[in-house]
Amino acid sequence: MKKSRIATFIVFASLSLAACSPDNSNTASSSTEDQAQTTASSATSESTTSDAINITIAEGTDTGTEIPADTLVMRQMYTAPHGTKSFAAVNVLMNGETIIDARVDEFQYLDPADFKGVPNADAGFGEAFPEGTVLASKTENDTAYSALMKDKAGATQTWQASMDAITAFVKGKTVADLETAVGELDKQGEDGNPADVVSGATFADTKGYLQAIVDTAKNGMVAVGAKTDATDLKQAQSLGAPHGDKSFAITTVAMDGDKVAAVFVDEFQYVDAAAFGGVPNSDTDFGQGVAAGQVLASKVANNEAYSALMKDKAGATQEYAVNMQAVEDFAIGKTVAEIEVAVGELDKQGEDGNPADVVSGATFADTKGYLQVIADTAKKAE
Repeated sequence: MKKSRIATFIVFASLSLAACSPDNSNTASSSTEDQAQTTASSATSESTTSDAINITIAEGTDTGTEIPADTLVMRQMYTAPHGTKSFAAVNVLMNGETIIDARVDEFQYLDPADFKGVPNADAGFGEAFPEGTVLASKTENDTAYSALMKDKAGATQTWQASMDAITAFVKGKTVADLETAVGELDKQGEDGNPADVVSGATFADTKGYLQAIVDTAKNGMVAVGAKTDATDLKQAQSLGAPHGDKSFAITTVAMDGDKVAAVFVDEFQYVDAAAFGGVPNSDTDFGQGVAAGQVLASKVANNEAYSALMKDKAGATQEYAVNMQAVEDFAIGKTVAEIEVAVGELDKQGEDGNPADVVSGATFADTKGYLQVIADTAKKAE
């Protein structure tokens, strides 16, 4: 099935309440496309347009995507549901008006003595970190972050337990249902008990996280998946480094039985702050201390700017998001074994091969790497 990948305006949201946590196909040479990525160390807050699908996304509002009935759609957005020192990556899987699943992870600069950094934190990507810190995922560092919450604020429940309660609450609900819950939490005020609305949730910022899921379900970047009426899908998310040492990727995969039903891959890199729009809170505490003139940005959300950089640096003729869409389209409907066969074929090609011979429409020399992270993530969901 053909799906649409849409670049969207990065949402700078400040939805925090009092916190319980411690921190209140044109084809080009594959080597050319890949070199363009490698040399791009240099996202915009302007509206972006994908000429390939003739859809414009402005300020997070989807103005044109048509999603067939009984078809999965995976949406992703970057928000700031909790304070100014972190940003969240929110992924929502939907079929029609119903939310099938959701994933929320937050990223913050923390002490490298106690926290594991994201992929490539110890390589080129980490060179832009504020001195004495490492960019860390709260999901991957649940034990350490939860201990910090307990020490600093007397938290009695782990970060992941509260987040799991929130994502469990949204399953099977509509956006309208969630907006009602957000309203109930709003009425509670700062002295209310979030668990009265969302069973098991102890975050004072529960309202912020629910609002972030609502915003993503309505306006997030779009990846259209398989046609299915199944609701018992399994989902997994992972961090990886499919392309060089200057970025890291978030990959989310939903499985329908043993086949990939939906997938979303995005990468994050420090780039030129004058030309690209950073993740939320880049203009406040989260952005303090990063390498001068740099900002952490999503490549998909900055498709227009990043693609222009690829074209300028290496003559790329195809957009970043179009390439990524080709990789994701290829994975839809396939088993992990079938994807790994393709990875093997790309490996046999070597550096001088043409990825499009295996993955139609793909020109990234790192097509193999992107397929591998999809396969690896899918294994976790099986």
